[in-house]
Amino acid sequence: MDSVYERALSEVGQNGKFQKRFDIFYNFIFTSLWAIAYNSIILALVIIPYSCQLPSKPENVSGMEWKSRYIPTYYDNSTGKVAFSRCQIYINPDESNETKACDVYSYNKTWYKSTVPSENNWICDDELKVAHIFAYSKIGEAVGSVIFGWFGDIYGRRLSYVLSLFLLVLGRLISVLTSPWYILFVAGCVLAWFPSWTVVQSATVISMEISAPERRSTIATLRTLGYSTGMCIMPLIYWWLGDWKTFMIVTTSTQLPFLLFSWKILESPRWLWVEGKPKDCVKELNRIAKVNKTKMETETKEEIFMTKATKTTEAFRPLSLFSSRRLAINTILQLYLWASVSLSYTVLLLSSSEKSDGNPFLEFTWQSMAEVPATFLGAWLADNLGRRHAGATAYSVSALMWILIFFRECGTSTWLQEWWVGSTLVIVNRLATTVSYYVIYLFNMELYPTCLRQSGMSMGNVFSSGGSAIAPYLMYKRRTLDTRIPGAVLFVVTLLGTGSMLLLPETLNATLPETVRDARDFGRGDKFKYGAIQLNTDPDQQPKDNE
Repeated sequence: MDSVYERALSEVGQNGKFQKRFDIFYNFIFTSLWAIAYNSIILALVIIPYSCQLPSKPENVSGMEWKSRYIPTYYDNSTGKVAFSRCQIYINPDESNETKACDVYSYNKTWYKSTVPSENNWICDDELKVAHIFAYSKIGEAVGSVIFGWFGDIYGRRLSYVLSLFLLVLGRLISVLTSPWYILFVAGCVLAWFPSWTVVQSATVISMEISAPERRSTIATLRTLGYSTGMCIMPLIYWWLGDWKTFMIVTTSTQLPFLLFSWKILESPRWLWVEGKPKDCVKELNRIAKVNKTKMETETKEEIFMTKATKTTEAFRPLSLFSSRRLAINTILQLYLWASVSLSYTVLLLSSSEKSDGNPFLEFTWQSMAEVPATFLGAWLADNLGRRHAGATAYSVSALMWILIFFRECGTSTWLQEWWVGSTLVIVNRLATTVSYYVIYLFNMELYPTCLRQSGMSMGNVFSSGGSAIAPYLMYKRRTLDTRIPGAVLFVVTLLGTGSMLLLPETLNATLPETVRDARDFGRGDKFKYGAIQLNTDPDQQPKDNE
């Protein structure tokens, strides 16, 4: 797989000052700020505790007595206790038990001064509106992932980065200005999430394509660490500002400097070479050489101009990801892993933001902080155990946490009911899920060829968005039907993820595939052995190969 480009990159430096600067600026600083702007809508859409607003209470009547007079009670299946209705009030409590929907609602503003649902009364029968917003946004994200994955491989990483960042800023602005109108608000959310992760993904792909193979884990570490840092800071900003509109404006404005100076970002010289643009390729390589204080040999430069890189129309069709049994199996396994880890992560995220028995902002921050050591742990495991076994280990731990969460909700074990046990289960689960995400991200970068890399990673985002879209409905069922549902569903999902991870070929320190043919041959002869069972993940060694 060695090429003239690999030789040129070696001459200008694959691990120099340019790469380190690029990674710190884009994969850490930019990713941190982008994570806040991208995920800000999660906190803005939190449904804070609410109830019907009661008439003025006489001084000689207790609060509980007054509430019991006006608010009907019901048996809450999710908690197994009798609770006051949040959405119904007696019409005339002195004459009958006839009820009606609340005319005015009262919100507990201890932590959140305002959110979009509290401002627009998207509660009770309208509570599903919030779940629909997430679902519509994730569907838009899935469609955008396909489009921008193709766009990035056709028109370049830089243009994809610029357009995606612009749509994120525009979408958030529309949502802030149109919150009273549901359809327009949803349109803004969809537009902001339409480019999905393409913004940071484009920068990361550029970084990976100008770096040595041993730097890949460093790139993934910085990006994951940057994302986690942003997630730790985001709730503290909301806690400080209080109002959802101010919060959205402040967090989105951090993207403007990157948008204004977006044309200064390096275009991937590897992509330029594969696309048959040697002049532009050499120009970008010279930018790297200047910062690294190196020089590309004249012979190498001439060979770049003379060599024609492999470029086929097949490489730009999404179906190319399934053009052989080996590539198809690797793609399908990765897509399932993206969907499963995103579902697990989003449920954990929504659970922490909706916490009502304490400070939700600090709870969100503590749980997000678990991602920081998880990033370093994921890097260490991936480099020492290999990608495959590191991911399987993390998925196994996550499965264990979900089944323990399920039994905790059953209420059959006293020690599981302790508050510190619940927090520990969630934090450990967040840690394991972050390690899983880290490993999947490495696989996604390393298994696809250059001509399909952004398309492959964007296809992963499609399934990631699909998994995340299910999470709000899972949380809705948890609140209205049974608290054990998320634990049971996600135990099965993560258990299957463990097996899927073990069936992928190992990519540790492997040379990146350049072409579709390279990707089809990648991992030939790689076998997973467990006891007496041997699963051959090399479909091309099976009879009747259809390549």
